[in-house]
Order: sequence, then C-alpha cells, then structure tokens
Amino acid sequence: MMRNKTMLITGAGALLLLVGGCDKKVGGQVVAVVNGEEVTQQEVNAELQGANIPATADRKAIMAQVVQQIVDRKLLVQKAKAEGLDKSPSYLEQLRRGEDALIINLLTTKAAKGVSLPDATAVDKFIADNPTLFSQRKRYTLDQISFPQPSDQAVLRQLEPAHSLEAVAATLSAAGIRFTRGTNTLDTAMLAPAVAAKIAALPAGEPFVTPDKGQIVASVITATTPAPTADAQARPAALELLRRQSLGNAMQKQLEAARASAKITYQPGFAPPKTPAAGATTTAPATAP
Repeated sequence: MMRNKTMLITGAGALLLLVGGCDKKVGGQVVAVVNGEEVTQQEVNAELQGANIPATADRKAIMAQVVQQIVDRKLLVQKAKAEGLDKSPSYLEQLRRGEDALIINLLTTKAAKGVSLPDATAVDKFIADNPTLFSQRKRYTLDQISFPQPSDQAVLRQLEPAHSLEAVAATLSAAGIRFTRGTNTLDTAMLAPAVAAKIAALPAGEPFVTPDKGQIVASVITATTPAPTADAQARPAALELLRRQSLGNAMQKQLEAARASAKITYQPGFAPPKTPAAGATTTAPATAP
C-alpha cells in the first residue's frame, strides 16, 4: 500500500510541475507552448525539411498547419505519458530499436561521403552486364499459391517433383497444409540478375518457390511483357545501383572489422551456425531461385 501511495503522490507532483511550467511564453524561437512544453521554430523547420512547397503557396498558412500538427502530436504524447505508456516494456524496446536504426543511419550517411561515384565506363559496363535490369527487363504475370512457412523443411523437399501449380496444390493438400491462391506481377528489375536469369530459364509452366515474410509462395508465369528501361533512365538508375553496392560493401567491411575486434558471447542454442572450413563441401537440398 505504501508503494501505491508514493506513486500517487509522485504522479500528482508531476502534474503540479506540469501546470507550474505553463508560465512559459511564446516569442522569438518559441512558436507555441503546450502545457508548458515549447514548440520551437527549429522543430517546424525540421518538419518542413524536404517538403515540396510550391513557390505560389501561402508559406505562413502551411507553417501554421505544421505547428498545429506538432501541437496535436505533443498533446497525444503527453496523454500517453500520463498513462505511463512511456515506461512500458513494449515502448522501451521499440525506443531502443528506433535509436539503433537512427544511429546506424547516421553511420551509413557518414560512410556514403567516402564512396566515390563510378565513371561512365563502369556505368556502361554495369548496364551491359545486367540486361534483366535494363534492355531485357520484363514484367511477369503470375499465378501463385501461398502457405505458411513450415517448421518441417521436408515439406519443401516434397514440392521438388511438382512441375505445375496444380501439382503443388495436390502435394500441399496431401500434407494437410492450408494454402491460398491468387495472382500477382513481378518486375525483373526488382530481382537480383542471377535470380532473374534462373526464372527466365524455367520451362513454361514450371513453378518456382520463394519465401516472403513468413510465407512460402509458389509461382507460375502466365504472361510476359517486355518492359525495357528507357535509355534516359538507364544511366541514372545504374549509377544509383552502383553507388548503393559500393556503400553496402563499405558498410559490410565496417561490420566485419567491428565483429573481428568484438567480444561476443552467446547462450547455448543462440549462436550463429559455424562457417564451414575452407575447402569443405556441403550438401543442401535443391532450392528454387
């Protein structure tokens, strides 16, 4: 009981402090005050950063709208905190992940400054080496079967002899696995070139199986539409892809260096699988691209 009383007194004290802070006034860089919490011009500018505001737009009206959005957000935040949600395990975990993502993004931005852009020769070679992204880009219409990722990988091996979507459906039904059917589209520009090449090489009507957010999707191409990337778009797209590749390589090197110098311990059962020794061979079931 004593703890409950203390908590109630603390909560009331917090409310008194909140009310006491209401004597803050607007002016200068402070454009609004919400229950003693300031809204600054810097916050408004941050909200407007990157916004595509037409030159003919009423900027004052837009800023007033942004200020009100910030005010409303602060009111909801204050309400959530008054209910103690900022102390909940769910909030604290999401806050930690958000902070991690933010600082990693800043590290990536810093690394990007050291990535040099490829020259015209490298860009042209990339376009020529990856036709499924450019000159031979295609859009597929697909018939699909989706089902939850099975815990027993033997189920996926049972699908290997299935050479049609009907055969996939029959195999799943025999195994007692529920599935759904539907249609979708697939752009080869969204695929790794090696994967796109494997799909293109499949016989007509042959299904291919891919994981998708906890689901397994078996697809069959029912129509193909050429969709080559226009020359005017190809070079900027290739340049951006090459830049991302270089940045990804730079970040991977940083990660490997950090991992090599780190002291990491795992609880039994949570350690990553050991990498096979150099020259060792492994046997794995055949998988679709």
